[in-house]
Amino acid sequence: MKNQNVDDITWVRRWIKKGLSKDKKTLDLSNRRFDLQIAMDIAENMAVPGIEILYMHTCWIKDSYLEELAAADLFKPIKELWLFENKIGCEGARYLAESFKFPNLRYLSLYSNKIGPDGVEALAQSPHFSHLETLDLSFNRVGDHGAVALAHSKNLPRLHTLHLDGNGIGREGMEALAATPGLKNLKVLNLRYNQIAPQGFEALRESHRLNSLAEFRFDCPDDD
Repeated sequence: MKNQNVDDITWVRRWIKKGLSKDKKTLDLSNRRFDLQIAMDIAENMAVPGIEILYMHTCWIKDSYLEELAAADLFKPIKELWLFENKIGCEGARYLAESFKFPNLRYLSLYSNKIGPDGVEALAQSPHFSHLETLDLSFNRVGDHGAVALAHSKNLPRLHTLHLDGNGIGREGMEALAATPGLKNLKVLNLRYNQIAPQGFEALRESHRLNSLAEFRFDCPDDD
């Protein structure tokens, strides 16, 4: 989309027509090259009542675009939001965390962005994701600080699935997740491709809380 006239939003209707499923519950906007004007036009003009699943992955969405999108009524009916493989950083995560436009959200995929520990902390402390059941933060540079924030979160009471693969989480984060004083309903935890030190490994292996999960995956450290 180049040189779009702000008053010409017929392309919005074309995107909806092309991306809307037959049952009108899924809207696929993935693999489209967003810019700030497109994000603003979508936020201001796209309304699709009744959609439950929204794909906006691989769209080059940056923090400034997400600031506009997170304020849109488009998200109110959404139960699943797929935002993986974009360019979302700490500020973008904060815009999501501060938005009250996600009252029905159950599934949030932010896989392979650049959210970082402070962005994850903002999500963990947000009062607006109380209905969230699945959160995918794999490959987001979460680190120990982000892992600790999630482990202690009391704002995700319904979260049962958490993906933290490939986030550089080490001993401190592993020990916090082994204790997991928050996330009381967690049933699935994935921690593959992290920095598991021997002490962190022992904490994970000996955690009664984690060993009671329906699914718990992590990598054993090398013997040498």
